[in-house]
Amino acid sequence: MKTNGKGFKVLAFCLILLMAVGLFGTTAFAIASNGTGTITVSGVEDGVTVSAYRLMDVKVNENGQPQEPVYTWVDAAASWVRTNYSAYIGTGTDNSVQAAFSTASAENIAAFYDALAAAIKTTNNPLNIPVAGTCTGSGSIASLTMGNYLILIENGMKVYRPSAVNLVPEWKDTEWVMSDAEVTVKSSEPTITKTVNGKKADNASIGDTVSFVIETDVPQFPASAPAKNYAVSDILPAGLTLTGSIKVSGVTGAESDPLTEGDGNDYTQGSARPNSGGNSTFTLTFDYARISIYEKIRIEYTATLNGNAVLGETGNVNNAYLDYSNNPYTQTSWESKSDSATIYTYGMDISKVDKDDHDTFLAGAEFELYATEEETADKTNAIAFVMLSEGVYCKAAASDTSTTTTLQVGAKDSLTGKLTIKGLSEGTWYLKEITAPDGYNLLASPVKVTIEDKDGEALDGKVSGAAANATGEAVALVTLTVENDDGFQLPVTGGMGTILFTAVGILLMGAAVILLIFAVRKNRKQS
Repeated sequence: MKTNGKGFKVLAFCLILLMAVGLFGTTAFAIASNGTGTITVSGVEDGVTVSAYRLMDVKVNENGQPQEPVYTWVDAAASWVRTNYSAYIGTGTDNSVQAAFSTASAENIAAFYDALAAAIKTTNNPLNIPVAGTCTGSGSIASLTMGNYLILIENGMKVYRPSAVNLVPEWKDTEWVMSDAEVTVKSSEPTITKTVNGKKADNASIGDTVSFVIETDVPQFPASAPAKNYAVSDILPAGLTLTGSIKVSGVTGAESDPLTEGDGNDYTQGSARPNSGGNSTFTLTFDYARISIYEKIRIEYTATLNGNAVLGETGNVNNAYLDYSNNPYTQTSWESKSDSATIYTYGMDISKVDKDDHDTFLAGAEFELYATEEETADKTNAIAFVMLSEGVYCKAAASDTSTTTTLQVGAKDSLTGKLTIKGLSEGTWYLKEITAPDGYNLLASPVKVTIEDKDGEALDGKVSGAAANATGEAVALVTLTVENDDGFQLPVTGGMGTILFTAVGILLMGAAVILLIFAVRKNRKQS
């Protein structure tokens, strides 16, 4: 709560007025009973309505002199004050502001204005104190008569606390002057942040588990406000599956406490957002009275990338929402904040071709994929895949049952010689040919493939080495061409003539050996 000066020193103010009367006579410095002033309000969002409610009158007599009691509660407020804070008002029909109000602690004054604001704004039999003036956003409310004013603001992104300000005359040199007043309102604007593996974006292979953290600010609602709604929702995309339990903590500085789920505890868990009514993966609705002691709420959980993961710039976006009462005096008034974190995944687009003619695509080849070169030699830990269609494979998740480690290139029409592998993270992979196309040689060593996001640390779902004209999910596929040689290959140093002479020489040597064997047998028989 913001006030003009240090609280409402009513008795001190009255004393100053009376001293001024005694010293300077009765006319030169008379106070105009209908004098007006301006209250300037700052710290308010654009477009939000600021309302001023007059709670007290400043009394002057017909000569423009202060009259005891100087401060009185306006009639519209007096009955409520007498019922709820009787020490602050006179008895019977005496509406004068009592010394107990001017000497009350800051905490008690704040509680008083919180309760009065709730009485004015409640939808159930509201206290009928008229609005004396308004402005929009930070601005000025002019033509206000003398008195004490309550400033209320609602329906912004921020949660505003009630503020109070005095609009009273001040003695300047030889006369009383109606001074304008200023007030800077107090507010809190809760925020929400979401990260995956400690970052705004990361990458993963299908089947990998990633960690998400949501942090939200706990707003400061007015103590007597009836609407202190506060809920956090999370919506996982189709490509992510929630795993394990959700950990919830209340955080203040470096300290945190675990929060407990269940009716009568810190929060309850459901599956519908309270503001929009839309479905969520989970919604945590908090008991504000139990969490108001904390600065933040932290929510931690893990999820697994599954076979529905999206490749490309869109990525797999995980959205979190904070829904809260922006007008704490109305149960149906909500505001929302959101944040997201994204997981990207990548793949390979392979063309199997004749070494001497890249327009000849080769069917019949089979591959295995490994994470390390050592595994290709040992033929251990070949990665499992799910076949999506001819020549198209997606890395298997743990829940997949029909899997294979053999990747067959396409053999039909435009798919001939084509192999697409999806659901891989950044890093180095090793593609080992286990079956060569008919009439071709098996590759002597595995093909090393490096997947790297084009934007480096920033990550945008596009890989270095994608096709130049790639769009959609193709921007996430590293393109490579794998060549095969046909026939047996021998080391040669000349052209076809050399090969022919070599072949003839081998035949002549074979014939000579046969003739030698016959000659030896013939000699043995004759002897």
